Amino acid sequence: MRVRVLERVAGAEEAWLLAATVTLSRLVVWAASLWAIVSIGILGSARLPLDPAQATEPFSSPTANLLFAPAARYDSVWYLAIAHSGYQIRPEMAFFPLYPLLMRVGGWVLGSTLVAGTLVSLVAMGVACRVLLALTRLELGRPAGVLAVLLLVFFPTSLFLSAVYTESLFLALSVGAVYAARRERWWLAGLLGGFASATRSTGLLLLVPLLWMFLYGPRAAAQLAPAGRRAWRPRYRLSWSVAWLGLVPTGALAYLGWLALRHGAGLAPFQVEHYWGRTFTGPFGGLIRAVRHLPSTVRRVLGGHEQRFVAGAPLGWQAYQLIDFGYLLFAVGGLWQCWRRLPRAYFAYALVLCCQALSYPTPFDPMESFPRYLLLVFPVFMAWGGALARRPLARGVAVAGLGAGLVVCSGLWGIWAWVA
Repeated sequence: MRVRVLERVAGAEEAWLLAATVTLSRLVVWAASLWAIVSIGILGSARLPLDPAQATEPFSSPTANLLFAPAARYDSVWYLAIAHSGYQIRPEMAFFPLYPLLMRVGGWVLGSTLVAGTLVSLVAMGVACRVLLALTRLELGRPAGVLAVLLLVFFPTSLFLSAVYTESLFLALSVGAVYAARRERWWLAGLLGGFASATRSTGLLLLVPLLWMFLYGPRAAAQLAPAGRRAWRPRYRLSWSVAWLGLVPTGALAYLGWLALRHGAGLAPFQVEHYWGRTFTGPFGGLIRAVRHLPSTVRRVLGGHEQRFVAGAPLGWQAYQLIDFGYLLFAVGGLWQCWRRLPRAYFAYALVLCCQALSYPTPFDPMESFPRYLLLVFPVFMAWGGALARRPLARGVAVAGLGAGLVVCSGLWGIWAWVA
């Protein structure tokens, strides 16, 4: 009886700690964004062409528009348009349907798709952090789990987790799918994976860790295959449960099938990337291009000859390219820690996600949006949590440094400057 009481008390303390951490991080985002808007003003040269219909300012009250400003910038315009009117033009088809569908349903109830999208993101962020804590605790212990959540919510680009973007929903579904697989609940892993692939095309990559766990582990208590097999052969006995993982691609396939039947454009999500200047240049093609252009990038930054995103933008594209290398170092270090501290399924998933994110360069920035995509590579945050859990000074410096970056990025985001 005493053990159960202590477990409940520990669980309650953990829940309060999680809620306080998430809430504090969002207060940082909102405070920094609103301060920048009030003190600096909106970068109209960016907002006007990207949001001509003022979808990010739908309220008659300027105060209400200001309050929701930290949640709606850039791609939020696309999601708001899809939630309001459905898929009207081909570039909209690059945005998978589950998130705008939830926004639309929530908009019927709340009277505003912007409010609904913000709430969906915030709730999904809380769920993602809760499951990430549980998964990391299972693999690396409770201190590592708490630190993994701290690193995630104070990561400089974590502002996207509470924005009208798919990041938080996809993160909740993907972490949930891996956690379900870890506990051998294959039907749930497949179901969540299917919802994830209906949220982003990268949901298909969940097949990598899920199949790896089914064949080689780690798993809860499955029966091992006969001894004496070669290393590449399955470690666990095959069963019909693997069929549940066939649900993972169904979300994406359903969307592509609907596009084919309704618009005659089944492959449109992959064909319209040229609208943003993205082209596939092979595995890690964007990274290779960024390294190759690094000397000229440094010269242009030092010489003051940067190319601006829009007139009046505080930073040029070359500065963003150099900043991207900082995020790359975080990712590479995290991958190394994944290899050292986590089962191979996590490392494989982190590697393929990074590969996908670094294989579609744009003419302006070879690693464009990589700082945002890195939020989805949760094994990196798990591994860094494990590496820093027993180093008080290092973890304090890491969280403080990331938090400072979050303040800066939130301010830039608020005034419509480019972030990721």
